[in-house]
Order: sequence, then structure tokens, then C-alpha cells
Amino acid sequence: MKKRWLAVGMIVVMLCMQMNVGFAKTAEERLAAVTQKVKETLSLDTGAYTQFYGDMKESVLAPTWRLEWTAEDGRSLSVSATEEGKILSYNQYTGDTYRAPEGFAPSFPKGNQDEAKAAAEAFLNRVLEANETVTVESGQPYLGATQYRFYGEILLHGHPADMTYSISVQGEDAKILSFYRDDFNGMVTGEIPPPEPELTENEARETLKETVKLRLEYVTAEENQAVLRYLPDPVDDYYVDAITGELVNLTELSRDLEQGYAGGGSNNLTMGYKEEAMADSSLSRVEQEGIDKLQGVLSKETLEQKAKEISLLGLDRYSLSAVQYSVSREENEDGSYPVMAILRFGKQVEGSAWRRTITMDAKTGQLVSVYSSASLPKDGKRTVNIKKAEAVAQAFAKQIAPGQFAKTRLYQSNDAMEQEYQVSHSFTYAQQENGHFFPENQILLGIDATDGTISRYEKRFHDKVIFDSPDGILTVGQAIDAWMETYLVSPRYVKVPYALDYSRPETKPLLDNGISYLYTLALGYMPVHEVYISGIDAKTGEPVKPIQKEENLSYTDIDGHWAESMIRELACYGVGFGGQEYLPEKSLSQRDLLMLLLSCDGYRPDETQKDAEELYRRAYQRGLLSKEERDDEKVLARWETVRLILNGTGYRKVANLEGIFKTGFTDDGVIPREGYGYVALAQGLGIVNGDEGRYFYPLSPTTRAEAAVMVYNLMK
Repeated sequence: MKKRWLAVGMIVVMLCMQMNVGFAKTAEERLAAVTQKVKETLSLDTGAYTQFYGDMKESVLAPTWRLEWTAEDGRSLSVSATEEGKILSYNQYTGDTYRAPEGFAPSFPKGNQDEAKAAAEAFLNRVLEANETVTVESGQPYLGATQYRFYGEILLHGHPADMTYSISVQGEDAKILSFYRDDFNGMVTGEIPPPEPELTENEARETLKETVKLRLEYVTAEENQAVLRYLPDPVDDYYVDAITGELVNLTELSRDLEQGYAGGGSNNLTMGYKEEAMADSSLSRVEQEGIDKLQGVLSKETLEQKAKEISLLGLDRYSLSAVQYSVSREENEDGSYPVMAILRFGKQVEGSAWRRTITMDAKTGQLVSVYSSASLPKDGKRTVNIKKAEAVAQAFAKQIAPGQFAKTRLYQSNDAMEQEYQVSHSFTYAQQENGHFFPENQILLGIDATDGTISRYEKRFHDKVIFDSPDGILTVGQAIDAWMETYLVSPRYVKVPYALDYSRPETKPLLDNGISYLYTLALGYMPVHEVYISGIDAKTGEPVKPIQKEENLSYTDIDGHWAESMIRELACYGVGFGGQEYLPEKSLSQRDLLMLLLSCDGYRPDETQKDAEELYRRAYQRGLLSKEERDDEKVLARWETVRLILNGTGYRKVANLEGIFKTGFTDDGVIPREGYGYVALAQGLGIVNGDEGRYFYPLSPTTRAEAAVMVYNLMK
């Protein structure tokens, strides 16, 4: 504790020195000193720049400088650094203006990623402090990229400390374009604890196990199939001190130090509703079918009456301001379309608008949902306690959904009396089977604590669920053991907050500037998940992870093929076909080529008819072909493949000029007139080449491998 207060005192002394003209360096001297340190650290040659600016942010804890060099040709360099010269950010603008290519012009990234990574690591070695190291991860290169991005954690003495960095490198020449790092910015005081823990990882795991809370519930694993899983309850953030073995609740510490509360808000609902006479014009068949979907809906007056007949909604004190009808986009089994009616009611309470929105089936008047927004009265008067509110909630649920409510039990509740800003008590009733909850089937209810009316109602219930047997499930202890195995538990530096107060004079400048607490570093163990784990399977004990969609393309049928290397390089950037087989010798259809080309945009449709419409819609937008040219299964000749590729690059008009092209192919005369300019351009661009005899074979069917090579050559 003495070290902590000594550190704070030193900060304040330094601040006083900076602010006292008699003791502190002048601003010019400070700028000169930090500029010299930055130039030495980065080995900067700034002779070509014509202007220089130095801006200082004189914060209470950690002064920082922003240095900026500019040149007449548009180049600039900006660096932010601490007073001691530590580099916090770096941005270099070379003066080049990036101009997006016209049309469809995919290309491989510029330069070499390995060379860029080496440049990034060399830069990091310059700017990191002696006790800092980093992990280095590479951002996924993308087509057309002119720079590479790397990022990772900044480690203190080899341990994580909740600091990260990112760095971008120009591909062409491996210049550093930008760098940014996290820093403690003076908010951490005291010495860095020694990096060697006295507590073992296993000892820390046993202590952390005390904080784990799991609940056993049914969740949907497959359609209509519910299985039992142990799910984690929300808990505070804890760490175990690696020196003392103490279990520390970080959330509780932070909560105690929070100053004030930010909350509130209101719903801004648009309540305008205007009925207009239909214009005197003929209606199309499609328009008439859309109008027919509203047949049988109840009038505004009837819907209002039905809503007010539900006495617990308390609408007799509200006025109807608008009704909105909404037709579902999915039809019922009988071919009709569900129509919802949204009724918006409101009233004034102490100058504040209270709103209650009621959703009903527009054809039957059946209640679907209730939502309210309100502000607590100025006197804070709430006459309905939680016990009375629960009785109202249960009575309403039995009335509105008797069969489904009978399957539920109280899952969660919230007492409005305990929260100063809440107007309603809330209750969630979830289905219970075999003694275990299935929260996906639930009825939510809110009871206005000022008058006992229904302020919230929502039901999510699927009755055709098959529940797995609870036989053979793990015990809670076994599940907790399995859950703990999912954690990475290793030493890390933890920022631990502590409060400042006016009892010590040295903290007054900090408190006067709104800084009520600072941090010290502790070496501790915190549980970390490297991937998201939603729970533990109650029968197998296996952790439940989200299904990862395979992003990288990989094929099993191209080993040894003459186009293998080019197909694989395209696949690295997501360019190719879905599935495990490329089918390189299969004849190329029009739809195949569109899938290949549009995968350059990151679009990967299924090779099924259901995605064909979206595929062609995108192709039309790209200018690859017109609607009249669509022919999904047409096998493309080589000249047709070239034409379709170049259409999207902006060469269509040029390729259709006549009398200006010459290919030099031996079978030049076989090329159709409408494709001659395309083939000549493709040859000039290096997209296609002839064989040893300079034959192009323009009328031969294109294979999927040949199409890949053409796209590859286009990118190169």
C-alpha cells in the first residue's frame, strides 16, 4: 500500500513540476526533446518534409504529443507519443490516391505477406519497451488488397496484460503505413509485479471452480428435438492472485467504484395514421391479389373494442392513436395470409406520455403481444407489490393461454420495488419437462406496479417439441469439472482498481479532474475461453461449440492436375466452387462461370437452383450479362467464356469495335465475329494463350479448370 501511494505522490509531483514555470521545461524544450526521441526510435529521415507541427495533450495523468510532418507533394507522417518518447501510434500517407477499378477487376494482393510480416516485426522491435513482447497474427489477405494487416497482444514479461496493437504494411515495398497500440496512459500506478507466480495453475483452477454456476436446461439441438445441457449462469469476473492465492471479485470492485448511473430513455413511436381514398385506376392481377390478402380483417373500431374488453390491459384510461395492419410474407397451410393489427394507445401522466402497444390477429382479434413504455411518477408511488403482481400475471396467463401456461413454471421474476427507475414487475414462465426448464418456450408478463394492469405480454411457444430422456446425465460436479477444462488458465497481469479520496492531499489534483480511481497491476489467473462455449452436453460431458462454417475452399480431386497450383491459390482467397470436388474437367456452364466470377466478391451460392435467382441478379448488377442472355445450363465455348469475363471489366464497348484487332492465333479465322475483339483483348491482357501451335480453339467447350486459369491470369 505504501508503494501505491508513493507512486501517486510521484505523479502529482511531476504534474506540479510541469505546471510550475520555475521548475518545468518550456513547451519548446519539451517538444524538441520528444521529437528527438521519436526520430531516434524510428530512425526517421524527415528532411523531405516542408512543415512540422507538435500538439500536446496535457492530461492530468499522462501528457501525450502528436507530431505531424507534411510535404508539398501531399505526403505526411503523424506520430503520437508519450512524454518519454514511447510510440503510441504511427500513420504515414504516401500521397498515392487509391482509385477503385471500373467494373469487375479482381486481382491478387500486392507484394509478399512474409516480407510484410518481417517489416512489421522489425518495426515492433523498435517501438516496444524492454519488458514487452507481442503475439503476431495475420489478417486474412483479400483480393485487390494493397496492404497487409497484423495484430496481436502486447505481453508484459511474457504475460497478457489486456493490451493489443495493430499494424499495416504496404504490400509493394513493405513500408509501415500505420501502427496503433494500447497503453495504460498513466492510469496504472506502482511497480509491475514479478512475472513468476507462486501459485500453480491447478491450484488456481480449484479456487476458480468455486465461482462457476451451471443450470441444467433443455435446449433445441435439432428441429423439434430438445436435449439437456448444463449452461453457465452469469457471474462476476474473478481472478486468483498468483502470489497470495486470494480470490478477487473484479466486478464487485469496479461496481463499488462506479460514479453515478446512466439510464432511462424512452420509445419514440411514430403514431401517424392516414387513410387515403384509392386512386381511380385499374389494378393489375398481382396488386389485386395483394389487396385480397386483407379480406376479413376487422375494423379499427372492432379491434379497439376487443382490446378494451380485456380488462386487465387497462385500456379504458388510454386513447387509441393509430392502427397499423401488417400482412405476413408467409402463407398459412390453407393458403391464406396472417395479418397482424398493431394498435397504439397513449395517455398523459404528469406531463409524460405513457404508451401501450397492443398487437392482435387482425382477423380474429386474438391478443398476440403487449408492450408499454412509461416513466415512474414523480412521487415514485407504486401500490402493487410483487406478490399481488404475480397473482395478476398468473390469472391473465390462465385466461389467455391456459393449455400452454399449464406446462410452465416461474423461471425468472424482477421486483420493480427494488429498482428505483422501474414501473413494472416482470415475470417469465418457461415450460418445464422432466423437472427441467425449456426456456425457448416461454410466456413473458409485465405488471404495472402503479395500477396492476398488464404492461407486457409476449408468448413464444412451440408445442411440437420432443424432449430427450433425463436418464444418464452428469452430476453438477462432473459438469463443472468439464466446464473448467474448457478454460485456458494461465498467469496474466490484471488491472485492479482502487479508489482515491480527498483524505490524502496528493490525490486532490486527480479527483478535481474527475479521476476517482486508478489501477495497480497484479499477477493473477483468470479463466479465458479461446473459442465461445455455450454449455456442456449433460450426457456426454462434451463442450458445446457453435458450428463453424468452413470458409476456406478445399478440393480432393485436383492433386496432380495441370491446373492444381492455380486452383489452390484462387481457393486461398475464396475463389472457386463450393463442395469438396472442383471437377476440373467438367464442361463449364454459364451458371458455373458466374459462380466462379462472383466468388471473387465473396459471394458463395449453393450449386442448387434455389440460389440461382440471386446469383443472376448479382451478375446483372456486375454487368456480366443481360437478362436476355441468361441460359443457366448452356455449355460455354472458349470464346464465350472470354466474352463473359471481359464484359464485367469495362471492356464491352472496346471489344465490340470492329477492324482494329488482330490475334495472331493460327485458328484466328474460326473465331466468331461477335467474339473477335474479346479474344484479341484477352490475348493482349495475358488472360488466354495458344498452345504450341498457337491454336486457341475458340469453339471448343471450356472446362472448369480452363476457366480457373483464365480468372487466375486476369488477377495476375
